[in-house]
Order: sequence, then structure tokens, then C-alpha cells
Amino acid sequence: MPTRCGPSWSIVYGRYAMDEQLRILVIGNLPPHVLGGAENQVARLVAEWCAMGAHVEVAGHRIPDGRQTLGRFDVRTHRLWSWSFAGRVGKAISYFLSLTMLCLRRRSDFSVVYCRGLGDGAVSLAVLSAVGLCRWGLVGVPINARGTGDAHFLRSIPGWRYLALLLNRHLDVVNLINADIACDLDALGITRPPRRRIPNGVVLHPAIVRVGVARKRRLVWTGRFERQKGLDLLLPALAACVGAGAQFELRLYGSGPLRYSLEQQANGLGLGGMVRFMGPVEESMVRSALRDCDVFLLPSRYEGMSNAALEAMEAGMPVLCTKCGGIDVAVASGAGWVCAPDSEDALLGALKELFAESDEALLAKGRRARRIVEDHHAISEVARHNLEMLSDVVRLRRAR
Repeated sequence: MPTRCGPSWSIVYGRYAMDEQLRILVIGNLPPHVLGGAENQVARLVAEWCAMGAHVEVAGHRIPDGRQTLGRFDVRTHRLWSWSFAGRVGKAISYFLSLTMLCLRRRSDFSVVYCRGLGDGAVSLAVLSAVGLCRWGLVGVPINARGTGDAHFLRSIPGWRYLALLLNRHLDVVNLINADIACDLDALGITRPPRRRIPNGVVLHPAIVRVGVARKRRLVWTGRFERQKGLDLLLPALAACVGAGAQFELRLYGSGPLRYSLEQQANGLGLGGMVRFMGPVEESMVRSALRDCDVFLLPSRYEGMSNAALEAMEAGMPVLCTKCGGIDVAVASGAGWVCAPDSEDALLGALKELFAESDEALLAKGRRARRIVEDHHAISEVARHNLEMLSDVVRLRRAR
């Protein structure tokens, strides 16, 4: 039976001990209501923070009011209403009013807010802080660099320069899961808040023992069928590899608006028998899907820090990825192949290297990938570092 998240008399983590329970409000959505990497990361962090003794609640515009089981904990959730009857303006106003009501009702119940993304939640709380209606510490975690990420969203709002000024003034800390996000923040003028560099994390399971690689390379991808993911560039690169004699099977797990057009593209390229569209897979079944594959592909135009790639590396798989941000630096250290983003030719070059690799070299890259996750991305350690960061925010605010 799930345990309720909190309360406790004291919590101890890292080098800090607090006689008072840390009370965290997370602004973000959760699976299964939203199936994405950011949402899975929120769920993992919340479960770990509850296990460490913190009290955590989650508020998002695509989750229901009530309670949700995360790990072995029963967590309070809040629906932030976002009505679409008046277009984008109506959504923004209703979301802001909903978050304002939550802030007023629960103003003394939280000590710090963890905003996953510099979107509506972070902007609204910065405005509420400016007018004195929010006194919680504010931690922002941008999700994506480049493309249609956080910086693009902020610039699309009328008067965005004023909102960026508020974020710069009222955010206590910004955590960068991707070093490239720093350039986006600099361009926005969000330079005052201290920056931390705590990556995403995954649950460590017992290592999968891989003793061989299939003669026909078994490739895999998981995610949403969107332009960001670069599958429209990957398919013609794979077709060119077929012409050069490569043998493979690619399994695509996911859903999204471009699925039909990508299926049509694959068939038109003669890949119908080699590329299989498997549909979405539940998080609990991802590792089983990865167990029977040899290489994970990440041809994205941009990313934050790909949870899908981390899950593949945890399962002992090498990764072929673009310089999309976040994970490519780790992959380049011996865990796979890295190429330029948004380029069919670059993907073709990396794929040729993959198909020319020996079985022994593939297995060695997979073992390196697993070690990287063990050393830097275990969710227990990632959550602990995040909790220390949140604790620092509360401690420094109280010392003012």
C-alpha cells in the first residue's frame, strides 16, 4: 500500500540536516497523463524526495486534482486549470489565476518551488513574487536548448523582455540539465540567478549481461513522433545504408502527430520490412523492449537531456546521437557515435561507422554507456543533489 509523502521530524541528506521538513511544490506534469521525458523525470525525483523525508506535492495543467502513486508514495496533486475558449490568451489567464489561487490557499505550506521548465509556471510565479503574493523560493529547470525550447516559448509572449527581467530577479537558482541552455539564458538576460549543473537521472537495475550482437543490427528508438526528433532525416540515411549492404531492423516505440507521415516515408523509401512502428510502450516495459536490441538511435534536432537515451545506456546499449545537447558529451566519451544535428549526411556518416563496428567494439561501447550512468546518472544521487540545492535556497532565504 502506498505511503503518504510526509511528514517527518527531520531529514538528513548530503552534508545537511534539517530539524524542519523541507516542503516542496513541483510545477510539472506526470505520467501517464503526459508521456514524456520531463514528466518521467519529475515522477522519479518526487518519489526519491519523498523517500528522503521531504513533503512533496505536484501541480500541473494536465494532471487531475487528487492523489497519485509515485514509487511507493501517495502524492497530492493539483490541477492548474487552463481553458482554451479564448485561445492562447485565455489559456494564459486561466492558468495564472489557477496558480494564484493555489499560492494564496497554500502560501504557508511550502518552502520552495521546483519548476520543471521556464514556462507558464515559472513566469507566473515570478510575477506573483514581484507583487508580493509568493514568498516561496523559486528554482527553474529549463527543459530544452535551441529549437522550440524554453527560450523560444518565452520570446513568443508579448512583453517577454519584462518577463525575462522578472525571472532574472526572482529565480533563486537555475539548474542546467544541458550546458547549451546557458547560452539561451544569456541571450534572454537571465544571468543573475546562480546556476547549478545537475543532470537527469534514471533508476539503476541489475546490469543486463550482453554476450553477443545480432548479425542483423537491431536498432531502437523511443519517444514522440515530432519534427524535433529528426526521424525524417534518419529514414533516408538508413535507406542509403541499405543500398550499401547494411542489414538491420529498426523498432520505433512511441506515438505522436507525425507517425502516419513517417510510416508513409519509410514505405516510400523501401524500408517497410526493416522499420517497425511498435506503438507506445509503458515506462515499466521500456527496459524489456531495450533488452533485445543492440544500438539506440537519437537523431534529434535538439534535446534537453534525453531520458530515453539514458534508459538505453542504463540497459548497456551504445547510442548514436546528434550534438543535440545534454547527452552527446557523455556518448562521445566512448559510449557511441555523435554527429551534427539536422543533417541527413551527418547521420549517414555516423550510421556507416556503426554498421562497420565489430561486435566486440559494440559491446565495449555498451559497457562504457552503463558505467557512465552508474557514475553520473543514478536517480538516487541526482535526487540527493537536487534536494541539497533546494535546501540551500531555503536556508539562504531564511538568512536574509
